[in-house]
Amino acid sequence: MVSSPFNTLLSLSQRFNSAKRGLPAQQDIVPACKVVCFSILGINLVVALEELTEIVELPQYTRLPRVKRWVLGIANLRGRLLPIVKLSAFLGDKLSGSAKQQRVMVIDMMGMFVGLTVDRVYGMRHFKIDTYTRNLNDIPDRLAPYADGGFVQPDGTWILLRPSQLLADRRFTEVAA
Repeated sequence: MVSSPFNTLLSLSQRFNSAKRGLPAQQDIVPACKVVCFSILGINLVVALEELTEIVELPQYTRLPRVKRWVLGIANLRGRLLPIVKLSAFLGDKLSGSAKQQRVMVIDMMGMFVGLTVDRVYGMRHFKIDTYTRNLNDIPDRLAPYADGGFVQPDGTWILLRPSQLLADRRFTEVAA
């Protein structure tokens, strides 16, 4: 018996439909924020990746006279003068990490180019936006003016540091002793 082209197509269609698999379940896509994770004074913090210029090891620097004790000095970073600030000392304490793990996070915004020393940098991570909350009760008072909520993760809460709020603070910008 000779089958017509229509019957052949119908037979093929039925075979493919009987063997097909369903589409995967649709998952909601949650936007993520790229952040750099670091610690200072034993506190886990993050800063948005786009707010950092780079992260470097502590460069050689020259101490400056008549500046507040939390200003380490000034360094030459690829031809630009980089003031280096001990963020922990500005916040009223001292760095707690080993010298090998300490890093300088370079910020270039609002017309200011400055390096902030931190205890340790853990690296870049992607945090889902829906894990962010502004209502954190465990932000230390000394960090509160520069923090903007945080990301609640399985490994703990990471407080979001806003460099723009730090650079806008007159206590930070007035370094003369």
